[in-house]
Amino acid sequence: MENAITPTLYLKRFCPFCLKLRIFLTEAGLEDGFDYVVFDDGDETHQALRARMEAAGKTPSFPAAELVPGELETGTDDLIARFAQKNGTDPASLPLLAYYTDGVFKRYGQMFQEIRALKQAQPA
Repeated sequence: MENAITPTLYLKRFCPFCLKLRIFLTEAGLEDGFDYVVFDDGDETHQALRARMEAAGKTPSFPAAELVPGELETGTDDLIARFAQKNGTDPASLPLLAYYTDGVFKRYGQMFQEIRALKQAQPA
């Protein structure tokens, strides 16, 4: 059996990428197949996860999934694709996911880019 343990998802509170994954899992009816660890930016859990990722040579990123004990996988769209394929779900058929992805999430990305550009333009 591929997953003898219940996979753990690490979700940073207030993270739009973590919310996107959670929306997918909920709307696809897959949310009960995971244990969830929700943490705040900078807390002990966050720091420990960042250290684990860095020790493994990965750039810290969330959400993260521990599908195999001791190994963390990241990438919101990669995780969604993996869980969708495994469970025969077409993410494009999920209206709430599309609403979030094409609306709030898209606008968040635009604002993030605008803020980054403003910070880079500020004199040191």
